[in-house]
Amino acid sequence: QRWKEAGMQPDDIGIVCDVDEMFTRDFLLALQRCDVPLFNPGQDCLKPVITGKGVNFQIVPDVFSPSPNKLYHHPQAVIGECIDKIGDVNVHKPGQRNYNGNEEERLIGKRLKNEKLPKGSMYPLWQPWDFRIMQENKVFEDGGLHTAYHLHNFFDSFEVLKNKYTTYAHGDGHTEKSLSSVKQIQQSIETIKKQYKDPKEFDNVKGRKPFLLDDKLYRIARIQEMMAEIQAEERKENTH
Repeated sequence: QRWKEAGMQPDDIGIVCDVDEMFTRDFLLALQRCDVPLFNPGQDCLKPVITGKGVNFQIVPDVFSPSPNKLYHHPQAVIGECIDKIGDVNVHKPGQRNYNGNEEERLIGKRLKNEKLPKGSMYPLWQPWDFRIMQENKVFEDGGLHTAYHLHNFFDSFEVLKNKYTTYAHGDGHTEKSLSSVKQIQQSIETIKKQYKDPKEFDNVKGRKPFLLDDKLYRIARIQEMMAEIQAEERKENTH
């Protein structure tokens, strides 16, 4: 709906992502300048999506997933012609949706697979959630390198991160927990301590790198900031 209100047209490209996910600058330029067959006019809208393969940075720049098998499957780029409320509903008739399953599927509904429609059929338009869970047409740079970044858990403080893991999508509701009792945070703390002693992992990232993270002074400042908070939390826990 917001895309429609913003004036999106069928030949515009939409990007579906979380706030911590982004395509590389060069991949975005390629989408603007290159001929992408999936985004040409007249799509049947069967699988009108391109999926970026993102290198996954965790809390600090020196913690990342370098293996191609661990690359992140977001964001998704989609053509307006196949997006709900942007494309032509007279050409792409609404399809059935399954409202059984997890919380998101009960609220939004899960798109049914339409591969069995007759050849030459025009498929239903897509909602953003459909693109989000459909990891088709994954695109690498030459050499199997990433085309996107995932800056996971780059919060200002561990308290904010704890709020995520106790109240948000991953939450268990126990906001009274100490930082060290939240499993995901404890794992992050142990990794940061290791990298603080020998922060060289970022230099091993192959392919393109986020401009800010490529600044060594920023990387040092970021890990020092996180270590200071870890030490303050440990002192607080030791006094109880």
